[in-house]
Amino acid sequence: MAHPNRLHNARVLIFGGTSGIGFGVASMALSNGAIVTISGSAQPKVDAKVQELQRYYPSASVNGVPLDLSDTTNIEANMEALLKKVTNDGEHKLDHIVHCAGDALQLPKIYEMNPENALRGFHVRWLTGAVIGKLLATGKYMHTSPSSSFTLTGGVNTVKPGPGWSIGASWGGASEGLMRGLAVDLKPIRVNLVAPGAIDTPLFQNFVDNVGREREQEMKKTFTLLETWGDVKDTAEAYGWFMRDHYVTGTIASSDGGRLLV
Repeated sequence: MAHPNRLHNARVLIFGGTSGIGFGVASMALSNGAIVTISGSAQPKVDAKVQELQRYYPSASVNGVPLDLSDTTNIEANMEALLKKVTNDGEHKLDHIVHCAGDALQLPKIYEMNPENALRGFHVRWLTGAVIGKLLATGKYMHTSPSSSFTLTGGVNTVKPGPGWSIGASWGGASEGLMRGLAVDLKPIRVNLVAPGAIDTPLFQNFVDNVGREREQEMKKTFTLLETWGDVKDTAEAYGWFMRDHYVTGTIASSDGGRLLV
């Protein structure tokens, strides 16, 4: 039997799809013939990234819808409005949702933390994932089948936090717990999580610019086995695995260059 392309004509919605890993996932899905919608916080950037993807894949189906995930007061109503729009009020249900969205928060050290800066990191990374789970539980917006998936994003620092990562590791730990709980509550929809290491994204480059190039080269050798940063094209394949493999759920995929073995 010929092996099927399970992403061909699959409907994929990607939060955080306008940059970094999310944009890489969108490109990977389109290269396999998926029907892709990307979401980001600002309409101009969404439009620009849709046009960029259309240049790469002229015959592909790609659209963009803005949503400000940091608006916690209105997040459920805004999220449901987006899902209604993307699915034509449930007529064209989704096959896969990928949550790569994050915001450039300053990581508070444990001696600097207060309730406001400690909880702020849960808003985009955790709360929005929980809201998506609630709306998927209605059965209106995604096929209720093992061929469907919802993939969250965590990070290697949850398991191996460096100095000053007490609060940041907590954010990742909450996402891992949410993933496992949703895998049970949303079954047979599959729910998994990708835990990237140091991936070369615009957000990561801000960190590199602060430490300097000399320190960056030292870190490549001491923070990974492969002595290099990850590429979004590689990490996108982890999300592709979770979409393609209809028998994997409640699982974490690490794309970290061997960080946990260093």
